[in-house]
Amino acid sequence: MAVREKDPLSGTELTGHEWDGIKEMDTPVPWASRWALWISIAVSVLFWVLYPSFPAVTGYAKGLLGYSSRAEVAAAVEQADTGRAQAFAPFASEDIAALAADPALQARYGAAISKLYADNCAACHTAALTGQPGFPDLTDGHWLWSGTPEEIEYSIRYGINAAHDDTRSAQMLAFGADGMLEKPQVREVTEYVLSLAGLEHDAAAAARGKTVFEDNCTACHGDDGRGGLEVGAPDLGDGRWLYGGSREEIYRSIYAGRQGVMPAWEGRLSGAQIRMLTLYVLWNGADAPG
Repeated sequence: MAVREKDPLSGTELTGHEWDGIKEMDTPVPWASRWALWISIAVSVLFWVLYPSFPAVTGYAKGLLGYSSRAEVAAAVEQADTGRAQAFAPFASEDIAALAADPALQARYGAAISKLYADNCAACHTAALTGQPGFPDLTDGHWLWSGTPEEIEYSIRYGINAAHDDTRSAQMLAFGADGMLEKPQVREVTEYVLSLAGLEHDAAAAARGKTVFEDNCTACHGDDGRGGLEVGAPDLGDGRWLYGGSREEIYRSIYAGRQGVMPAWEGRLSGAQIRMLTLYVLWNGADAPG
């Protein structure tokens, strides 16, 4: 048996491996490191037995403890849902008018409901509820379908021109584009609408436009142009405009028509959440208490 070379300083045998003049000594692994290795192997085997580990053909090894992170998360979500349901229990009532008459609700729930509004409504109606072109101002007290708690809840629940069997339907016809009125008639009606709103207008053209208005527009907007809550027709004399009150915008509305869409939130939000949003609109409206 060949005698292996030894390190001249320590007397430890060398392995025979050498790199760039550096020779490797045959030093055993420390016992602490060996024990650490064996202990880690034992712990890993223990975890394999106790917790979910190896995959199988139709599932996986469940482990003796039956632990499941998915079940733990599901339990936490269920607990959170239960707590939320308890916290917002008052809104489970079907009587929105009774909820609207309770002044304590706003102080207690207003901040929480504002987040619900921000997540679902602010993109169209803005964070301040003041609307933008094509999306109504919810604070001004002017309503297409009435501003009672029941009617606001209905609009939120079923929407307007939405994909829901109970949705409200409203449409401004395209009188010019569809050939029901000639362009001169559209201009004359535009002047008449400007006169109803007390805006600068051509009196002679408005007088001619009044006849055209009576023949084509009163069925929805009424004889005096004050609108109709039954059909969602806007008041043309209140100075509030959904698509703009300039001569150009009014002309465009009459000529090309309008058909806005309010989504139906039933099925997306719970009944309690819809009532919360109804109350939030009422709390921030022109007739809000305080």
